[in-house]
Amino acid sequence: MIYTVTSTLPEIHGGRTKSLLERIKLYSKELNIRQTILTTNYNPHYENIYNKFINKNILNEDTVILNLYDWLSGFKLLNNKNIKKAYDIKQQIKIKDYNYKEDFDKNCVRYYDNNTGRYILYRQFYSNSEIIKFEDYFTEGIKHKVERWEYNSSGILHKITNYSSKFNKKLAEYFYDLEGNIYCKKYYEDSLTNKLDCIFTYKEGVIFKTFQSEKNMFKYFFDSILKKGDIVFNDARLLDRPLLDCKAAIKPILVFHSSHHIEGEEKKSYKYCLENSNKVAKYYLLTEDQQKDIQIEFDINSDKFAVIPHFIKKSKEESIKKDQFVYVGRFNEEKQLSHIIKSFKKFNEFGYKTKLVLYGGTDVNEKNIIQSLVQEYNLEDFVEIHEFTSNPELAFRESLASLLTSRFEGFALTLMESINEGCPAISYDIKYGPSEIILHGENGYLIEADNIEEFAKAMVRIKEKPLKNVINKKELSYESAVINLDNLIKDVEKI
Repeated sequence: MIYTVTSTLPEIHGGRTKSLLERIKLYSKELNIRQTILTTNYNPHYENIYNKFINKNILNEDTVILNLYDWLSGFKLLNNKNIKKAYDIKQQIKIKDYNYKEDFDKNCVRYYDNNTGRYILYRQFYSNSEIIKFEDYFTEGIKHKVERWEYNSSGILHKITNYSSKFNKKLAEYFYDLEGNIYCKKYYEDSLTNKLDCIFTYKEGVIFKTFQSEKNMFKYFFDSILKKGDIVFNDARLLDRPLLDCKAAIKPILVFHSSHHIEGEEKKSYKYCLENSNKVAKYYLLTEDQQKDIQIEFDINSDKFAVIPHFIKKSKEESIKKDQFVYVGRFNEEKQLSHIIKSFKKFNEFGYKTKLVLYGGTDVNEKNIIQSLVQEYNLEDFVEIHEFTSNPELAFRESLASLLTSRFEGFALTLMESINEGCPAISYDIKYGPSEIILHGENGYLIEADNIEEFAKAMVRIKEKPLKNVINKKELSYESAVINLDNLIKDVEKI
């Protein structure tokens, strides 16, 4: 069988998850190769996410998705088919001797003791529903919550968390199935580091397995599911060790979505997989440059590598430009968004009225840093900051160019998506990806890393002399990917 393992499968996701979902769909549609997806994180709402993926045609209906916690519960965590939906029921969870304050904007209610006025309970509700999402309990002498009860969208308790009175960090987590049975407990150190101490799993109310770490639990999951000869794609470095140490003679394909370096130093998360190439069937890389760099540092044969860039279907939509530049991606330190603001300031000083639109501002701290810089440079009338857009294609079609000033990338998927919509890209020439996507002066501009002055000049060139016939390289086409991914499976099957 063929599997893809991932640490998470969120509804709103970035490049890594988008890439693995598109790969799985391509295998199914073009090559008639079905896969099972194994997820290892806890998410009691996965059933809703799976259905949304199917309804949006992100995944085919016959794709099997198996979650670790649902599996531990005996498949009694996610299967809500026989449970009434949230709008059909009203939870019977009552408390006495209290008064309360409703906050309609935040969809919550705060409860206070009638006699003392002490704050005793906080209830958060699901949107447009009387179903409680979670409850936080408070006690005398402790300012923060001491316990949280969480409910699924059908109003059924799925987890209770106890918190330390000292550090406001979790001490224990108790996981319940849809029938109210406990199937897992986690205990944490009562310290600032809050390290996980141990995990107990249960069957029929009795302790079944004990683990000292989540990775040990992941390995048990893989040992129980995977069989000899199975081909397994892994897109998450968190899962490398438990997968490569699997007791079955599987064929792991490790997909790299990012650079294995930070400022010249090897990332710890890549250490195990690169030092244990004998356990790896293929390293699936996105660029030739990364393969060259890895082979300089590690004695790994070339036949262990498959370089398959991200792919995209050619857009058929027509570009209707607004007078704006755009950034689509995460707000974090690695993306160096301050460089975009500083470059835009220099561009703006030429007297242009062009706007800068930034999508991805969900990290509050990073967003505040960027907003402060915008205010410092008096650019409030020219810069817009939004959360992730559900339609990045439209954002690109409307823009003069997309911008990227990252310190490093695994491929810079956003550049390919931008060019596909006829939107040229201006990017630092970093490792990895931009130089394998951008044809300088044809579909964008490559700028020396950290050269803010030259970046601003490229923005001026785009404004004054827009690039024509902006398209991606043939190597990035969907048709090329079908051939590459077919060859990959055939090669691994021979191992």
